[in-house]
Amino acid sequence: MRRRRTIATAVLAVLGGALLAACGPKAEAAHDVQPATLVPIPGSSLHRVVLTPEAVGRLAIATTPVLRPAGSGGLLQIPETALIYDPEGRPWTYTVPAPRTYLRVAVVVDRTVNGQVLLSSGPPPGTPVVDVAAAELLGAEYGVGEE
Repeated sequence: MRRRRTIATAVLAVLGGALLAACGPKAEAAHDVQPATLVPIPGSSLHRVVLTPEAVGRLAIATTPVLRPAGSGGLLQIPETALIYDPEGRPWTYTVPAPRTYLRVAVVVDRTVNGQVLLSSGPPPGTPVVDVAAAELLGAEYGVGEE
Protein backbone atom coordinates (compact mmCIF):
# COMPACT_ATOMS: atom_id res chain seq x y z
CA MET A 1 0.00 0.00 0.00
CA ARG A 2 2.79 2.36 0.91
CA ARG A 3 4.52 1.72 -2.44
CA ARG A 4 1.33 2.60 -4.36
CA ARG A 5 1.09 5.92 -2.48
CA THR A 6 4.71 6.68 -3.30
CA ILE A 7 4.17 5.92 -6.99
CA ALA A 8 0.92 7.91 -7.05
CA THR A 9 2.66 10.85 -5.37
CA ALA A 10 5.51 10.70 -7.88
CA VAL A 11 3.09 10.59 -10.82
CA LEU A 12 1.13 13.55 -9.44
CA ALA A 13 4.35 15.51 -8.91
CA VAL A 14 5.47 14.88 -12.50
CA LEU A 15 2.05 15.76 -13.93
CA GLY A 16 1.81 18.87 -11.73
CA GLY A 17 5.25 19.99 -12.87
CA ALA A 18 4.30 19.44 -16.51
CA LEU A 19 1.13 21.47 -16.06
CA LEU A 20 3.03 24.31 -14.40
CA ALA A 21 5.63 24.25 -17.16
CA ALA A 22 2.86 24.45 -19.75
CA CYS A 23 1.46 27.52 -18.00
CA GLY A 24 4.84 29.26 -17.92
CA PRO A 25 5.11 30.35 -21.57
CA LYS A 26 1.54 31.69 -21.57
CA ALA A 27 2.31 33.86 -18.54
CA GLU A 28 5.49 35.10 -20.21
CA ALA A 29 3.63 35.80 -23.45
CA ALA A 30 1.26 38.12 -21.56
CA HIS A 31 4.30 40.14 -20.45
CA ASP A 32 5.56 40.36 -24.03
CA VAL A 33 2.62 42.61 -24.98
CA GLN A 34 3.86 46.18 -24.86
CA PRO A 35 1.23 48.67 -23.65
CA ALA A 36 2.97 51.51 -25.49
CA THR A 37 4.68 51.69 -28.86
CA LEU A 38 6.95 54.60 -29.76
CA VAL A 39 6.74 55.75 -33.37
CA PRO A 40 9.62 58.07 -34.38
CA ILE A 41 8.74 61.35 -36.04
CA PRO A 42 11.10 61.84 -39.00
CA GLY A 43 13.39 64.85 -38.66
CA SER A 44 12.72 65.10 -34.92
CA SER A 45 13.80 63.53 -31.66
CA LEU A 46 10.12 63.17 -30.71
CA HIS A 47 7.93 60.07 -30.84
CA ARG A 48 4.25 59.41 -31.07
CA VAL A 49 3.17 57.27 -28.13
CA VAL A 50 0.59 54.73 -29.32
CA LEU A 51 -1.19 52.82 -26.55
CA THR A 52 -3.12 49.59 -26.63
CA PRO A 53 -6.84 49.92 -25.82
CA GLU A 54 -6.13 48.16 -22.50
CA ALA A 55 -3.44 50.70 -21.59
CA VAL A 56 -5.76 53.62 -22.36
CA GLY A 57 -8.37 52.08 -20.09
CA ARG A 58 -5.95 51.39 -17.27
CA LEU A 59 -4.54 54.90 -17.34
CA ALA A 60 -8.02 56.46 -17.54
CA ILE A 61 -6.61 59.15 -19.82
CA ALA A 62 -8.70 62.30 -19.99
CA THR A 63 -8.32 65.34 -22.22
CA THR A 64 -9.42 68.95 -22.26
CA PRO A 65 -9.24 71.45 -25.11
CA VAL A 66 -6.74 74.29 -25.23
CA LEU A 67 -8.56 77.55 -24.59
CA ARG A 68 -7.93 81.20 -25.45
CA PRO A 69 -9.87 82.95 -22.68
CA ALA A 70 -11.24 86.44 -23.19
CA GLY A 71 -9.09 89.03 -21.49
CA SER A 72 -5.96 86.84 -21.56
CA GLY A 73 -4.18 89.06 -24.05
CA GLY A 74 -4.09 86.27 -26.62
CA LEU A 75 -2.54 83.73 -24.25
CA LEU A 76 -3.52 80.08 -24.43
CA GLN A 77 -4.79 78.16 -21.40
CA ILE A 78 -4.41 74.53 -20.29
CA PRO A 79 -4.96 72.89 -16.90
CA GLU A 80 -1.91 72.63 -14.68
CA THR A 81 -2.31 68.84 -14.82
CA ALA A 82 -1.68 68.94 -18.59
CA LEU A 83 1.75 70.55 -18.12
CA ILE A 84 4.74 68.22 -17.86
CA TYR A 85 8.49 68.77 -17.77
CA ASP A 86 11.07 66.59 -19.50
CA PRO A 87 14.27 65.50 -17.72
CA GLU A 88 15.98 68.71 -18.89
CA GLY A 89 13.23 70.84 -17.32
CA ARG A 90 11.56 71.93 -20.57
CA PRO A 91 7.74 72.33 -20.47
CA TRP A 92 5.47 70.22 -22.70
CA THR A 93 1.92 68.99 -23.07
CA TYR A 94 0.56 65.91 -24.83
CA THR A 95 -1.87 66.33 -27.71
CA VAL A 96 -4.08 63.64 -29.25
CA PRO A 97 -3.55 63.63 -33.05
CA ALA A 98 -5.35 60.26 -33.50
CA PRO A 99 -7.17 57.72 -31.32
CA ARG A 100 -4.84 56.15 -28.72
CA THR A 101 -1.98 58.28 -30.11
CA TYR A 102 -0.27 60.99 -28.08
CA LEU A 103 2.26 63.57 -29.21
CA ARG A 104 4.38 65.72 -26.92
CA VAL A 105 4.28 69.39 -27.95
CA ALA A 106 6.56 72.10 -26.58
CA VAL A 107 4.91 75.00 -24.75
CA VAL A 108 6.09 78.33 -23.41
CA VAL A 109 4.66 79.09 -19.97
CA ASP A 110 3.73 82.69 -19.24
CA ARG A 111 2.28 82.13 -15.77
CA THR A 112 0.08 79.88 -13.66
CA VAL A 113 -3.18 81.17 -12.13
CA ASN A 114 -5.63 79.15 -10.01
CA GLY A 115 -4.63 75.75 -11.40
CA GLN A 116 -4.54 76.98 -15.00
CA VAL A 117 -1.39 77.55 -17.06
CA LEU A 118 -1.30 80.49 -19.42
CA LEU A 119 0.93 79.86 -22.43
CA SER A 120 2.52 82.33 -24.81
CA SER A 121 3.10 79.43 -27.20
CA GLY A 122 1.54 75.99 -27.55
CA PRO A 123 -1.05 73.96 -29.43
CA PRO A 124 -3.83 75.98 -31.10
CA PRO A 125 -7.14 76.58 -29.31
CA GLY A 126 -9.46 73.58 -29.43
CA THR A 127 -6.61 71.04 -29.55
CA PRO A 128 -7.24 68.28 -27.00
CA VAL A 129 -4.44 67.95 -24.44
CA VAL A 130 -4.00 65.16 -21.91
CA ASP A 131 -4.82 66.40 -18.43
CA VAL A 132 -5.01 63.00 -16.70
CA ALA A 133 -2.07 60.57 -17.05
CA ALA A 134 0.32 62.92 -18.89
CA ALA A 135 3.15 61.89 -16.55
CA GLU A 136 2.54 58.23 -17.43
CA LEU A 137 2.83 59.04 -21.14
CA LEU A 138 6.13 60.81 -20.48
CA GLY A 139 7.31 57.75 -18.57
CA ALA A 140 6.34 55.52 -21.48
CA GLU A 141 8.19 57.77 -23.89
CA TYR A 142 11.35 57.91 -21.80
CA GLY A 143 11.22 54.23 -20.80
CA VAL A 144 10.69 54.83 -17.08
CA GLY A 145 9.81 51.62 -15.28
CA GLU A 146 11.18 49.29 -17.97
CA GLU A 147 13.33 46.38 -16.89
